[in-house]
Amino acid sequence: MNTDGIRAAKPAAGTDSTEVPEDSSSAGVPADRWAVLREVQDLRARLEESGIAVPGSPACARPVTWRRATLGGPVPMVAVATTGADAAACAEHARAARRAGADLVELRADLLTAPEAAAATGRARAATTMPARWAPQELAGLWLAAARAVGAELRGSGMPVLLTVRTAAEGGGLDVDDVTYRAALADAIERLGRERGAAAAVDVELARGDLPRLVRLARRAGLDVVASSHDFAATPDDVEMLRRLHAMQDAGAAVAKLAVTPADLADVGRLVGVAARARGELDIPVVAIAMGEAGVLTRLAGGVFGSALTFATAGSAASAPGQLPVARVREALALLHS
Repeated sequence: MNTDGIRAAKPAAGTDSTEVPEDSSSAGVPADRWAVLREVQDLRARLEESGIAVPGSPACARPVTWRRATLGGPVPMVAVATTGADAAACAEHARAARRAGADLVELRADLLTAPEAAAATGRARAATTMPARWAPQELAGLWLAAARAVGAELRGSGMPVLLTVRTAAEGGGLDVDDVTYRAALADAIERLGRERGAAAAVDVELARGDLPRLVRLARRAGLDVVASSHDFAATPDDVEMLRRLHAMQDAGAAVAKLAVTPADLADVGRLVGVAARARGELDIPVVAIAMGEAGVLTRLAGGVFGSALTFATAGSAASAPGQLPVARVREALALLHS
């Protein structure tokens, strides 16, 4: 890989970019870390040769701040997602995320199981692992109970909570129709609005429909919306990926998130190219992730191409393919955004 004359990340105007020295062994940095830098340099050079301006950082016109975490600033934020089946397990994962140095916690409410819902709603019902059998109001109660537990664990830390209910259609654990999804999420948003502090933002899937209405509802509740689109089968064409991101901003979302599954490194290059273009075209923070082993670079260096958030692990299982430990991600961010 030829890196002569190619510079790596440019985190902010007026600061020097990181260059890979010819003898990187003398720089006191492990060889695999320099390998990441070289990959970033090569990819950046190819994008710029094709006419795509690489931003160097996620900084945008309309950053969002949730407690101590700012998306759309000069450096990507690091999130850890819970993977627990009940509120107590989610609280434990939040504690681990706090100790690991994450910036925020994503509460994956879709991974909760129905026994917790009986306690949340005060109703006795046979235990089941299929939350979809519950009414929208009961699902919302289940999610709210977990949000309370996670919020209590993070109290005083300044770490915000992003409530996410990922559907089976987008690789998650909640297998319901779109009408049930929207009704349950709307009820959860209204309840969170009455309990300020349990969550700072809520994820809403673009493909489930009615995004503008849910955004308005969230705003009234004092919550931001992270609009999202996930493809666990492939990487859509560039026009479609950009269309989705623009649709999210047009609907009023505070953050636009796109996660895809690359077949090869060419797909990874297309995704980061779209991220860079979106960073130049949109005002809101953009999150762009290529899942799986092929996309690991986007979890470490996505910020160079404009992605405002990356997801990592903190002792618990990964919530999506390709996630790395918080410490590993922090090392890469320190190199790329120093």
